[in-house]
Amino acid sequence: MNSIIKRQGCFWPMPDQELLLKAALLRNGTAADAWNEWRSHIDIDDIDNLDPGSYRLLPLLYRNLNSLGIKDPILMKLKGVYRLTWYKNQMLFHTIAGLLRSFNDAGIESMVLKGAALTLLCYGDYGLRPMNDFDVLVRNEQAVPAIRLLRKLGWIPMDFEPDERYISVSYSHGFEDEAGRQFDLHWHLFSQCRDAHADDDFWEKAVLTGFHDVPAHVLCLTDQLLHICVHGAHWNITPPFRWVADAIMLLNNARNAIDWRRLIAQAEKRRLILPLQDTLNYLRETFDAPIPPEVLKRLQDIHVPGIERMEYRIAVNPPTPWTAMLYLWCQHCRLTGNAGLPYKIAGFPAFLHKIWGVPLWKLPFHGLMKTFSWNKNPMSRKHSQ
Repeated sequence: MNSIIKRQGCFWPMPDQELLLKAALLRNGTAADAWNEWRSHIDIDDIDNLDPGSYRLLPLLYRNLNSLGIKDPILMKLKGVYRLTWYKNQMLFHTIAGLLRSFNDAGIESMVLKGAALTLLCYGDYGLRPMNDFDVLVRNEQAVPAIRLLRKLGWIPMDFEPDERYISVSYSHGFEDEAGRQFDLHWHLFSQCRDAHADDDFWEKAVLTGFHDVPAHVLCLTDQLLHICVHGAHWNITPPFRWVADAIMLLNNARNAIDWRRLIAQAEKRRLILPLQDTLNYLRETFDAPIPPEVLKRLQDIHVPGIERMEYRIAVNPPTPWTAMLYLWCQHCRLTGNAGLPYKIAGFPAFLHKIWGVPLWKLPFHGLMKTFSWNKNPMSRKHSQ
């Protein structure tokens, strides 16, 4: 089964971005050739004008070029970006550690996600992976106590106050402190998987590690790879191709630690075959990543229903008023499982009531207002909760 998404735009790197990835990730002559080609038609002397996705790769580019012995005056600027990233991440990690300590003291189990976890597990250097915020997962039943604790610690919910109804049908919410630092609290790992026990087996295989001497969980390497690929296969206003670097760094460090059977089983169980299939194929074809061909063949042979194809197409393209509502419908269908279509239709208003937090009788008006706001500026909000 071929990809249903063209490898242009969406979450795929553009040609110049792919050259940058190769220069930052590959070795020897391949990286040098990619660097020279990228350098020849990119004005890196004015690095502040780079697209945000490319700018995020500059610290990793600096380390790779430096290790290859490549001489170029621009490396001093890249070194400056690396040092600034190192400093900012040190400050951010200090904040994360304090928050994790508060969770532990309150008896709330926590799991560090995304960039912070990958910095410890794969990058091994605070200067290599810029982060604007950080993400922590708590168990579904501890989401309400975690939010109450965050409020006591001075973290303010962004946009609105999440209540229990919202938590029951959503997966995460953003918070901000008085210093402007941003933090995403998750009670589910994936936006597509929001039922109460969706993350139980992620917790079962989680690895307990030290985060600035504070005990915290991280996903096992197999589940980390799944998270990188699925989370990366999503449209974002900031070009999200950093998922490629994260995946390659993880695979380079994992050696034989990836349980490919588990990876396929987790994706199939959660109906996330398409994003995993597309991303793994790309990594193997473009970066010669160590992904067994039989894994790709198995993913290709798995049947994918039409609604999952529609959900995937929506997720990887910029949101519009109509696709945003369709995406909510897809999430409602996931939560209602095998229930019949009449039941799903009848239950959709209640789902919207919980997501939007407005009385049922106001839903039509609120829906029209939502549609107007999405149509006016669909790039100003997340695709959907």
